[in-house]
Amino acid sequence: MLNAHPSRAPELVLPVASLAALRRALADAVGHDEAALALREAGRAAAAAFFAALAPRTDSDDDAAASALRELPNGRFWTRITQLFAARGWGHLAQTSPHAGVGALSAHDWVEAEPDASAQRPSCFFTTGLLAELLGRVAGDDMAVLEVECRSRGDAQCRFLFGSPDALDALFAELADGRPADAALDALV
Repeated sequence: MLNAHPSRAPELVLPVASLAALRRALADAVGHDEAALALREAGRAAAAAFFAALAPRTDSDDDAAASALRELPNGRFWTRITQLFAARGWGHLAQTSPHAGVGALSAHDWVEAEPDASAQRPSCFFTTGLLAELLGRVAGDDMAVLEVECRSRGDAQCRFLFGSPDALDALFAELADGRPADAALDALV
């Protein structure tokens, strides 16, 4: 049987190298910025399957499932998220709250990163779209995600900051002025 849970979106398992090859091919074909946008949109589309796997198994709609997830104790919710990604081979996430309006997820083994890539900027574009859509569905509001550290760039971990679009826009402005991520977080109101 292809899908034991008909309400769940079917999933496809791909080799890890496929995601990196897709990123490189897109960048070669349309440029780095356009490739980043396309991968973020693809990540957003993938969020539906992750949400279905994360949500409590009920016959109710997505709003009810999101509400049930919001009612979980904070630690239990983040345990479910980290277990979901680890079980699917993405890596082992750790969640922190570095600022009142901004959360962080980090991983030393994130699968989208290419440690030998020598990238000039963080490159886990699929992940930023996936996390923004997934966390937004749970929150019931728009969510933005910004990768501030990336193993593809030579950093020790991939680190994703998330929050409201306004908070992340303010954070991005601080980063664009040359502040390190932690100093940019400290500068937020």
